[in-house]
Amino acid sequence: MAVGGAAVVSGCATTSVESNPGLSVDNPANGGQGTKAWYIRGAKRAPSSLIESYSPMSSALPGEPITVHTSTSADEWNLEVFRIGDYEGLGGVRIAQLGPFPGEKQSGPKQVSDTRTMVANWPVSTEVDTTGWAPGFYLLHAIAKDKRTEIPVVIRSAESKDAVAMIASATTWQAYNQWGGRSLYGNMSGNIAERSYAVSFDRPYDRRGRGLLYAFEIPIMRVAEEAGVPLAYMTNVDITLNPNILDGATAAVSTGHDEYWTVQYRDALDRLRDKGGNLAFFGANTCYWRVRVPDSGDDAGKLVTCYKSASLDPVKDSRATTARWRDAPHANPENAIIGQLYDAFPATGALTIRDPDFFLFADTDATEGAKYEGLIGPETDRFYDNKATPRPIQIPALSDVNSGGDKTWSTITYYTTDSGAGVFATGTMAWVRGLPRPAMPKGIPPRSTAFAKQVTLNVLREMAKGPLGASHPATDDGKDMELPTTNTTGSA
Repeated sequence: MAVGGAAVVSGCATTSVESNPGLSVDNPANGGQGTKAWYIRGAKRAPSSLIESYSPMSSALPGEPITVHTSTSADEWNLEVFRIGDYEGLGGVRIAQLGPFPGEKQSGPKQVSDTRTMVANWPVSTEVDTTGWAPGFYLLHAIAKDKRTEIPVVIRSAESKDAVAMIASATTWQAYNQWGGRSLYGNMSGNIAERSYAVSFDRPYDRRGRGLLYAFEIPIMRVAEEAGVPLAYMTNVDITLNPNILDGATAAVSTGHDEYWTVQYRDALDRLRDKGGNLAFFGANTCYWRVRVPDSGDDAGKLVTCYKSASLDPVKDSRATTARWRDAPHANPENAIIGQLYDAFPATGALTIRDPDFFLFADTDATEGAKYEGLIGPETDRFYDNKATPRPIQIPALSDVNSGGDKTWSTITYYTTDSGAGVFATGTMAWVRGLPRPAMPKGIPPRSTAFAKQVTLNVLREMAKGPLGASHPATDDGKDMELPTTNTTGSA
């Protein structure tokens, strides 16, 4: 089925649609003329006074309408739709151009409830028909006077059987989003005491929220489609609402900053692993905060609650009490699933190879002691030899970390389970930030990008073959290292 057929938009006819008949649902990485227009450069970015736009939906199935809510001072505005992928290295393809739509300036942000939740609560400006859109990561550009702002949406797969599930970290986007003056981190002045206790998808993204997309989501989505393996797409909200969506997946992939987890999301990943499904964690500070996302009512899938304190949370003594995963009540530290614990921020360093013969380092220039500059930071995890860490666990990379003048370490880990599952973790956020091209302003040179990209492709291709533990059981070599057994630095 071709992508980019004429879209139906409520309230206004489509003026033009760029068709990409070569882009098939079965093989979405191929076909369509690639473009860099999906990336909004500074001169093209719209100020909030000109246009702001959002969808309260973090995902939709192909064929489901996406509601778009827009406020603009312009007389009219348009939409362009881009799908993210490889596309000959250009990163995206334009699949639709929609509009024009009549412009209307909407009201400012509203605070609702004692959770200090900020919402836009704007009326629907238009609905976009997604019939024929291939599952994947999309950016919708709202455009006024040739200036743009973006709306991230995942067109999710109906199932993930026999596929590698790519999971977008939608709850974390909202945690950092400060549109309306508050996020889970504080108000516009940085006052933590004035933070929201719940954040809503009913608002546009500000610089902090959308910055996560470009640093930690889009790069790995681009590389994944180069791997040539069956992929399924979803958000962690989708898994919360429908944990069975992971049934039968060969693997699940967590991206570069997947910090805020619901109980349902974690249980689904645990269940997949315990049935032989592989897991990959390409970031750090992962599975750090427990959150709640309602599965019914008006806020279903659209509200992320996190008090960050068992004493503040009115939900007491529950697995869903919103504290750190490692803390009471019902502590279940993140290393029990990832193999590592969050350790350091700020963090800088060079990723350093301990075992160049590790099978997922194939086709790289890795040698013992080889260093890959810029791949460590800005937050890092590492192996801890404690009871929660799964065994057997292998540590093929051990890197020195400078954290504000203190010394610690970051590790790559790989463990296997009785079910046959293999679990790989990079232990650093900068891994994804260096994909798929060198990030020289962030200190990630071409050699480091080449290493990270090849290992990422290796992980995806090997995990797609089935349970890694059967063919590549982990060697338990953590006992060979002399490292402290407690956190030395770090705060999220």
